[in-house]
Amino acid sequence: MSEYTAIRAISQSLRELVENNIPLPGVTVALSTPSEFTGQGISIWLYRVTRNENLLNQPQRRVTAGQRARRPLPINLHYLFTPLMNDPLDEQLLLGRILQLFNDIPVLRGSDLRDSLAGEDEDFRIHLEMLTLEELTRVWSALQESYQTSLSYLVEVVEIDAGQEPEAVTPVQTHETTYSQIVAADSPS
Repeated sequence: MSEYTAIRAISQSLRELVENNIPLPGVTVALSTPSEFTGQGISIWLYRVTRNENLLNQPQRRVTAGQRARRPLPINLHYLFTPLMNDPLDEQLLLGRILQLFNDIPVLRGSDLRDSLAGEDEDFRIHLEMLTLEELTRVWSALQESYQTSLSYLVEVVEIDAGQEPEAVTPVQTHETTYSQIVAADSPS
């Protein structure tokens, strides 16, 4: 479970992980859109936040016998990693290193987590998103920039805790169990 600061913490964790694993000297890694990025390096841009539909119906957690925690909001974070270098071969080198890095480290956890998630025991899976050229073109069109080779990664699942106090519930007072046998009706011949 995470506070509302989890989105920022995931972004900072990704930035630092990439920054610490880049082979070229003087490469800047920034959490900005590619159009806002200045200098040479890698832009990591959180371009989309979606709700994780698979976890919406998780049962609520009991805090005490008379209290139930409100459901957290499960979300997925979509990041665009764009190398911006003067030399196209350096851009390709950085693309390859990012692919290798997240293949080697497909889960953010433990010592990789920063900010409000530092020291937490949560795991956040990182997946390469295979966007079509049309989907990538839409992203770049929204930036009003010409297309640049980039990678899209999905980080899941970040659960944002409810900001409200746990709700009061009545504990079960009596428990009754019954059973019956289902008998198949005779089929007409």
